[in-house]
Amino acid sequence: MTLSEMWPQLRPLSRRLALLGWASSAAGMGAGLAVAIASGTRLSPMMSTLQLVAVASMAVAMTSFVAATSVQPRPPVRGAADAPEAPDRRDPGEFPDTVQSFLLGSVALLAGAVVFALAGLVLRSGPSAQSVAFCQVFFLGAAASGFTFMLFSRVVGHRGGN
Repeated sequence: MTLSEMWPQLRPLSRRLALLGWASSAAGMGAGLAVAIASGTRLSPMMSTLQLVAVASMAVAMTSFVAATSVQPRPPVRGAADAPEAPDRRDPGEFPDTVQSFLLGSVALLAGAVVFALAGLVLRSGPSAQSVAFCQVFFLGAAASGFTFMLFSRVVGHRGGN
């Protein structure tokens, strides 16, 4: 099942909230990258504003993704006898590769956020503006990917296996 097949199955409100989440994640990642790449040892007022934009974007993205996931109903759990003959014949409870890739991406990006957080903690002077900004970028990517997984996993539905 591809994203183009799953997208129409989302409720219109879930689609709008997910689009808001993805857009604010992109804005937050862009602002975070600007701070991480262009800032020096101290943040100028403009860079402080960009960092504030990144934090606000993170809050908007997470709120909209949680709302999009919560308004999307779960499909009914089907037993093995109720399952239609599917050409991919996947195991019960297994998601399509398209949906699983979002979970893998989320874990990988979350690992990147942890690495930058740990790197910032081992510095003598404490976390720098760059390490905090890179943490924000990786965390926003992980959140966007993870919440996308949650949203589309509600659409796909999986068969109950006893």
